Amino acid sequence: MKSRHKKYESTKILLDVSRMVVSSLDPDIVSKRVLKELISALGADHASLFLIDEDTGFLFLHDALGFSADEIDNIKILGGWEVINEEVIKKRNTLTINDMLTSSLFKKKELPFSHEKIPIMSFMAVPLEWEEKIVGVLIVSNRKRSGCRFTKEDEKFLSGLSNDIAIAIINAKLHENLKDLYFNTVKSLVKTIEAKDPYTGGHSERVMNYALAIGSRMRLHKEAMENVRLSGLLHDIGKVGVKDDILIKSSELSEPEREEISKHPYIGAQIVESIAKSRQITRGILEHHERFGGGGYPSGLKGNAISLEARIIAIADAYDALTTDRPYQKSLSAEEAYNMILKGSRSRFDPKIIKSFVASFKKHPKIWHSSG
Repeated sequence: MKSRHKKYESTKILLDVSRMVVSSLDPDIVSKRVLKELISALGADHASLFLIDEDTGFLFLHDALGFSADEIDNIKILGGWEVINEEVIKKRNTLTINDMLTSSLFKKKELPFSHEKIPIMSFMAVPLEWEEKIVGVLIVSNRKRSGCRFTKEDEKFLSGLSNDIAIAIINAKLHENLKDLYFNTVKSLVKTIEAKDPYTGGHSERVMNYALAIGSRMRLHKEAMENVRLSGLLHDIGKVGVKDDILIKSSELSEPEREEISKHPYIGAQIVESIAKSRQITRGILEHHERFGGGGYPSGLKGNAISLEARIIAIADAYDALTTDRPYQKSLSAEEAYNMILKGSRSRFDPKIIKSFVASFKKHPKIWHSSG
């Protein structure tokens, strides 16, 4: 009965972990969830995940739980540990050591750590395999249950789970790589567009950085920060649909010309809507010229009817415009621009977001004094 209960428990944990790891495409979230669940399931002190660097072929520490900060720095050496490379990676076997001091594998070897620096006295290491290739090693250490020994059942459990873990981590890393490729492609596109106007070179990237600084002070979650990042970078992409002679005109714009350039948020939102399936990113672009007190464009929205992303970008965009030379104005100093932004609180900008701008400006002056 006890064996059946343990088998049921292991199966349930296996399904829970599988469900968790496929529900996220963030490598950090995937690894943290896996390690946390394994520590709980196996009654261990800690767990660590090593991945193989494709360029060097060596293991590197990707994530670890249960160790102190100093210990995490020390366990990085396990990636170059001969026993792990020989027994786990080359032989593709699960390696279980229940007593480091009496194990035959270590009798003639000097241990690569001391109990004080890395408190590992027993461990179980399993290879992670994907498409017939070893991609990493999962290590669970210091079991506190069953007489502090890892059992054959534990080995079966961890080996059975290793394939799901490998697939989840590789999928997450591939997704992360695609996101990086997409972001770098977008940056190149923005730079190409900005090259048409010598006065706005680097503007979009600076606005993105300012917007992220504000979002960070607001403690936005990761998805919201990603929305801010992309909508900040792409907020002026609609200017690709505005005539060049209007964009670079050095004298005051006529009313028809103002109407023409005021279409760029709408044009930008239409362009991005077809490639970024996020309503929040699209709204950040569409609404960044709306005013918190009303009277902005293109829709005359006010207050919280304007998306959070757009309210953040509005401040970042205005700050960069004030601190860079334009055909119609000389740049202001960081402090002068800061004071101008404060004057626009409530009528033009969200007062709550202004507080985060103020906090960031005072806490991280290097960010706000680096405009072009």
